[in-house]
Order: sequence, then structure tokens, then C-alpha cells
Amino acid sequence: MSTTRSQVERAGRRVAPGLEVLARFGYASKGVLYGTVGFLALSLALGDGGTTTTTKGALLHLQDLPAGRVLLWLLMVGLVGYALWQLLQAVLDPEHQGTEAKGLAKRAGYLISGGLYLTLAVFSARLAAQGSAPYVQNSQAQTASKVLHLPGGQLLLGLAGVVLLAVAADQLYSAYSAKFMKRMAFTDVGAQYQGTLKRIGQVGVAARGLLLTIMGIFLLVAAWRDQASIVVSTSGAMGWLRHQPAGQFLLGAVALGTLCYGVWCVIQALYRRIKVLN
Repeated sequence: MSTTRSQVERAGRRVAPGLEVLARFGYASKGVLYGTVGFLALSLALGDGGTTTTTKGALLHLQDLPAGRVLLWLLMVGLVGYALWQLLQAVLDPEHQGTEAKGLAKRAGYLISGGLYLTLAVFSARLAAQGSAPYVQNSQAQTASKVLHLPGGQLLLGLAGVVLLAVAADQLYSAYSAKFMKRMAFTDVGAQYQGTLKRIGQVGVAARGLLLTIMGIFLLVAAWRDQASIVVSTSGAMGWLRHQPAGQFLLGAVALGTLCYGVWCVIQALYRRIKVLN
């Protein structure tokens, strides 16, 4: 038994460097997607074309760039890497979140995140291979409709809204306290500009938290009214902001924040502490 365990540990140590590289490439790929979402929304707010979209929509826009299909294949690899990293965090718990309620909640979040990014990787691969892939602008509303048709569907959708609001609150607190910095290891140029990079992270994470808050509130309203069409995606949340008083300013601020979130993901690719083994 001890021999088998030691063999597993040796195998893990051999693949760990490759998994770390893949995880870092994943953070960079995630940064490209959110950076694209933020850039397109900021262009719309400034009256220079642009649109509000989701990460899948960002892939559709990136497809139209020169060498777009090559970029999609690279992003697919990165998104698989990020998904694997999230699944490793959920199952193996290399960062020691633990088995108490808070730790299990975080690990469940990693599991869901891994599944979502794996789905996004498949979408990117299909888009690169076939030039098209099934895409629904507000697929969240379709999913919500299916949930509402289940026994206790309104309660389930309401719980999903509460969970999303809890995640949003954690993001906003993380932005305020900059607690994400404890996972970073800045060196060289990064160490010189650590304060600036911290601010970029705070702005980016805050924007992400705000969008999740809007989405969570719409989920609760949809559950209360038993109406799935109320549910919004990231694109819908940005669109809602745009139609509020001073909407162009609000959209511009959140779009800039989302762009910062994309940059922060790239910063994590460079400087985040990534531990793939216990």
C-alpha cells in the first residue's frame, strides 16, 4: 500500500510542473475573454460601436480577428487548463480549504466553475473546428425555465439567487479588503508596481461582484414571479445598467472594471501561487 502511494506521489510530482503551466495559461485565457467583454462594453459606452456580451459572445468576436481560429484553439487549451485547475482545487484541495462548511462551499464553487469553463472550452473548440457553434444570447433564462418546471422550482431558483448573491458579497468584500493578495507572489517588475496591480485587482473584482449582484437580484425576482425570462446574463446586467439614469457612465465604469478584471486574470497567470499537490 505504501509503495503504491509513493508511486502516485512521484507521478504527481512529475506532472505538477506541467499542470501549473496549464493553470497559468488558463488564467491568461480567462483574462483574454473578460478583457474582450470589457473592451466591447466600454466601446459601446463611449459611442464607438461595441456591444454588451458574454464570454461565449467574446469568443464569437475573437473568431473574426486575423488568425481567429488559431486563437480559439489556443484559448480552448487554456480554458481546459483553467477548468482542470478548478477541478483539482475542488477534489484534491491543494490550498487546504478544508472540510468545514466554508471550505466545502468554496470547493463546490470550484467544481461548478470547472464545469462551466470546460463547457466554454468545448464551445471554443467547436467554433474553431466548424466555424460555428450553438449560441443562445441568454441561455441562463432557458436554464431557469427548466428549473421552474421542476418540483419546487421557484424555491430552487430562489436558492440559486441567494447563492449568487453570497458569491457576489464575497467578491465585493475581497475587492474591499484585497484579501486576494495573499495568494500572490510578486517578483521583479511586479514587485515594483505591486500597489498599482493591487488596485487593478480591486477594481476588477469589484466590477465582477457588482455584475453578480445584479444577476442574483434578477434571479430572485424571476423566482418570486415564476418568470424565467427575467433572468439575465452578464450581457443583460450590463444592458440593464445602460438603461438606468446616467446609464452610459454606469456602463462605462463597469466595462472598465471588467477590462481590469481581465487584466487581473493575466496578472494572476504571472504571479499567483499555484499549488497542484497537497
